[in-house]
Amino acid sequence: MGILFEAFQPVIPVFVVIFMLITVITLMINVKHGYQLDSISKRIKYLSIIGLTMSIVGILLVTLMPTSNDSDIVELTPFLSIREMWYYATTEALINSVLMNIVLFVPAGFFLYIIIRKELLTTIFCLTLSIFIETMQFLLPIGRITNIDDIILNSIGGVAGTLLGVVFIKFKNVYYLLFGGK
Repeated sequence: MGILFEAFQPVIPVFVVIFMLITVITLMINVKHGYQLDSISKRIKYLSIIGLTMSIVGILLVTLMPTSNDSDIVELTPFLSIREMWYYATTEALINSVLMNIVLFVPAGFFLYIIIRKELLTTIFCLTLSIFIETMQFLLPIGRITNIDDIILNSIGGVAGTLLGVVFIKFKNVYYLLFGGK
């Protein structure tokens, strides 16, 4: 994880500033329009909107950050880069690459599901976002590798986030039944 922290250290301050701005702006809008966060459902929805927004911002910051790679590499053979990493890279590099691509999309899937509560639509959104990112990595001169494996792994992360959202909603419903939503 130290390697990942070092790799993305430049985007962390930007992420924190954007998070604070979005939170302050949305709270000001809520106050101005008289919208009060006076129930658990309203708080969960508000925090989910902030979480989804920040998930997308984080995904874009991480995936569209320029690299020093000079060539445009496009890999459209499913699982080829994972197999190559399995044989030629360190275990840590393999885990970081695979795990990062999955974990990156878990929060987006989770928060979007909490907001819309539609499994298929959430999965389609995560897939579309991943395809958009890989397309931008190909089109923009930022030295990124366009890879079908990233789309597959990102979609797995989105589905995992959706499943976590389903479990969360089930527990929330049990909580309401047992404690009357207080």
